[in-house]
Amino acid sequence: MKASISFPEIENLLTEKTQQAMSFAFVNDKTVKVSYPLNLGFIKKDISANLIIKELMGSDLLLQLDAGFGSDTMLTTVLSLLKGKVPEGLIEKRPDSHLLLHLGQIEQVQSVFEKVDVTDLHVLTEGLEVEGALK
Repeated sequence: MKASISFPEIENLLTEKTQQAMSFAFVNDKTVKVSYPLNLGFIKKDISANLIIKELMGSDLLLQLDAGFGSDTMLTTVLSLLKGKVPEGLIEKRPDSHLLLHLGQIEQVQSVFEKVDVTDLHVLTEGLEVEGALK
C-alpha cells in the first residue's frame, strides 16, 4: 500500500501549525530541500537546507540536516524558533546534525501507525510517499 502527500499540502499544514512559511523541493528519493524566508527587517534572504531521510524506526523518523558548514548551528536556531509552536518532545536533536521526529506524538499520524505497518518513506518530485501494509 502506498500513500502520498504533496509538498503544497505539507507547506500549508506546517504554516498553519507553526506560523512559519516554509517551502519544499525534491532533491532525490531520500532528500528534500527545505527553504525558509528570513526577514530581520534590513535583511531578507531565503535560508535553505537539505533534509535527508536516514531511517524509519516504527513511528520515529531519523533525519539529517545538511546546510553545509553551519548545519548544527542552523539546526539549533530552527529548533529554538519552533519552540512552543510544535508539541514538546516531538523533535529530538541528535549528534551530527541529526533529528529524531517522534511522529507517533501527532494524533492524526498515530492513528495511521495503529492501522498500518509503515515500511518506507520516499521523496517524490511532487511530495512524499509512504509505503506500508495494513495490520
